[in-house]
Amino acid sequence: MKRISFTLFVIILLAVISFGIATGWDWKGVNENKAGKGNWTGSWASSMQAPLEDGISNEGFSNQTVRMIVKPHIDGKNVRIRLSNVFSPEALKLEQVHIAVSKGGPEVESDTDQKVTFDGKEKVTIPAGETKWSDPLDFKVRSDGKLAVSVFIREKTGPVTWHPRSMQTNYITSGNKAGSSDFGAYEQDEQSWFWLDAVNVLADSSMKGSIVVLGSSIANGNHSTPDTDHRWPDYLANRMKQSDIPMSLVNAGISGNQLIESTPDKGESALERIERDVFDQTGIKSVILHQGLNDIRHHPEYSADDIIDKMKEIIEKTHDRGLKIYGGTLTPYKGSGRYTAEGEKVRQEVNDWIRTSGEFDGVIDFDKAVRDPEDPERYLPEYDAGDHLHPNDAGYEKMAEAVDLSMFK
Repeated sequence: MKRISFTLFVIILLAVISFGIATGWDWKGVNENKAGKGNWTGSWASSMQAPLEDGISNEGFSNQTVRMIVKPHIDGKNVRIRLSNVFSPEALKLEQVHIAVSKGGPEVESDTDQKVTFDGKEKVTIPAGETKWSDPLDFKVRSDGKLAVSVFIREKTGPVTWHPRSMQTNYITSGNKAGSSDFGAYEQDEQSWFWLDAVNVLADSSMKGSIVVLGSSIANGNHSTPDTDHRWPDYLANRMKQSDIPMSLVNAGISGNQLIESTPDKGESALERIERDVFDQTGIKSVILHQGLNDIRHHPEYSADDIIDKMKEIIEKTHDRGLKIYGGTLTPYKGSGRYTAEGEKVRQEVNDWIRTSGEFDGVIDFDKAVRDPEDPERYLPEYDAGDHLHPNDAGYEKMAEAVDLSMFK
């Protein structure tokens, strides 16, 4: 009996180890959490897209350094980053990666600069279709500042995985400037992030986890002032911090993204990408869903039931993982391109379902927050970015104010 039990134990142990190797378990991260040093939590994220048929994402990089600026939402005493090659057709070879505190523009605080390693090595090759976590770094992250992640590429990359319309200026220059505090006369700037899709921090043990926003251009902050972090999820993260809510907020918005249909230039649909962009986020506890308006605008054949049925699928997937999900009502769009009276009827029906069905664990009435009381199919002018589809900075702030923070306590 003892021999059988021991044999069974060995078989199970080997199976667990084999599974861990096959799936890329972060054993170091697991051990640190068990040691009671804190909780790995998503502090920042960006949802990646496939390269376009032309432009910088198709051309790629060669003998260049790309410096990307990101705004963490929570503090941490250690940091690790994830790089994505999910949508690229060939392996990505990176010569050197650095992280530092941003000083503004392309400059960094030189005394904070550190090399980022992967399995103990500076160079890393990420196979096509895969992602790679860095090793944890002893690096203090503060949510009241920004980080600069610099990547040096020696060999030509070919088409790259990226996030366009970052609403944040990032910098590109020739040669290896990954560890340089000053880019000098950089060659170009881009409002896009490349490869970098997650920044985790080892947060205080009181941190309960993260909330992930699954949305489109409004979550992405289109038409907000660049470099100011005036997306509504940024405003909401600030409110949560000021109210001592021990949770992070992670933004999985993609400009033009749809709930149902995937498109070459606007990313995989919310249903297609939810596993990678939402459920794979470190420490996830709940989801805010704000999707559906682009489906109405681009698909006049869709009924309210078509959209509601897909929202129900997302709710079910989320609840199956023991997570909460909050629904955001769809904002006004009268006066914008693709507006129709029929589409408006669908929007109103979807919003009525979001508000009254009880399917979501909570409701955020974005529509009510920014609409014009005199003409509720339109934005209140003071919140309209000018295209009658997106909010301006004040509108994004108003959206964040519409969130009942007690849902997260």
